[in-house]
Amino acid sequence: MTIEEAVRKYLGVPYKHNGRDLDGLDCLGLIWRFYKDMGIEVPDSDGRPITVDWYKEDPDRYIRNLLKVGRPVVGRPKPLDLVYFQLDGVVRHAGIMVSHDMFIHVRENRPVMLSRLSGPWLRAYVGARRLV
Repeated sequence: MTIEEAVRKYLGVPYKHNGRDLDGLDCLGLIWRFYKDMGIEVPDSDGRPITVDWYKEDPDRYIRNLLKVGRPVVGRPKPLDLVYFQLDGVVRHAGIMVSHDMFIHVRENRPVMLSRLSGPWLRAYVGARRLV
């Protein structure tokens, strides 16, 4: 599957906490499925239940697990790099670069969407991992 085909497949899929199928996805579910379509295996969880407010219970949980995949990106992220963001002081959101400046992601109460890595997203950006 190409990046463009995967983008078309997932755009508009609704958000669902712990969602792992096309009926609904959370950001980890989107990452897991998108990479799987690209032939890249990543874990779909860390083996512990993911509560709605997991980031309040263990604020380092997401970044701790993100740092276990791929290698750090130096410079501007490229297509298929995993990008991650700090929201309210905690790394708790991620997406996948699909072009030199756009990434695919899903947020609570919003469907899977494309966003430009600029403005507020660039300010929230804290790093990227290269898996290929």
